Amino acid sequence: MKRMPTAESVAPAPMSASEGEPPTPASSVMVLIPALNEAASIGDVVAAARRCAAPLAEMGLGLEVCVVDDGSTDGTGAAAREAGADYVLKHGRNLGVGAAVRSGLVYARTRGFGMAVKLDGDGQHDPADIPGLIRPILDGRADVVYGNRFPRIDYRMPLYRRAGNAAFRRLMRWLTGWDIEDSQPGMFAVNAAYLAVSFIPGDYNYTQQVLLDSYLKGMRFEQAPVAFHRRQSGASFISLQYPFRVLTQILVLMVLVRPLKVFLPLAAFFLGAGALIGTFELGMWATGNAERPVEHVNLVFGLAMFGLNTGFFGLLAEAIARRSS
Repeated sequence: MKRMPTAESVAPAPMSASEGEPPTPASSVMVLIPALNEAASIGDVVAAARRCAAPLAEMGLGLEVCVVDDGSTDGTGAAAREAGADYVLKHGRNLGVGAAVRSGLVYARTRGFGMAVKLDGDGQHDPADIPGLIRPILDGRADVVYGNRFPRIDYRMPLYRRAGNAAFRRLMRWLTGWDIEDSQPGMFAVNAAYLAVSFIPGDYNYTQQVLLDSYLKGMRFEQAPVAFHRRQSGASFISLQYPFRVLTQILVLMVLVRPLKVFLPLAAFFLGAGALIGTFELGMWATGNAERPVEHVNLVFGLAMFGLNTGFFGLLAEAIARRSS
């Protein structure tokens, strides 16, 4: 069983009388910043996020900053508190960026926030983009808004990163049908409707999981341009294992949320293979080129039974998934 992170709360500074009553969580944005050993940069990121309070207040919104310290050993949590983070969630050990994002989204949901914005703790994102990122949500056009780094990126990504981005962009476009320009920007915003149903089962990646999860649950999606800078400190979690772990977690999410999308194609494949082999061998017998109508009876029968069982299992899993949702 996964343990929930502990939360350390720092009371937000009270608003002055001229600013009126403090906004409720439902009319506030929680900025979620997962961080692992980012003590060198987390203070600047938190301070920059807090500077968004004024423009958000002009939009009638409050702001609170939550740092998810994913098992750091360099004082990241303390640096975040000193810089003015309203909350610090602490994982007892490093669980992974997907687990950190999940903890943040669950925390925003349990506290009743109207919106949550996730950005990285290494300084690659600009918190000044938050108002523009949440605009499609405020206008009622979207439930999930992903940043698009490519119009405003200020350095050239390594070739392997560009190739990986292109591959996963095509994969997520194919799975969702959405016109996705950047499938893993690291900065996104969600509203309360998605917070209420969000499901991130994997502890590793989160960008593809949030996209697929929101698509499967009928959410509305848009993208907005965001700045993206070269990393100044820390290390990226992306390695050669990334594609394999991401694909595994995408498959797990599809099985858990919409199993028919996985099991129905498999059932069709095995039933089709059995029918194709049986038809071919029957044709060979009909033309006098085989002694029996079906030479490989066990193979044809096995493929057909496996296909039927897979289909029935998919229907059962779909019924369970819909009952649980």
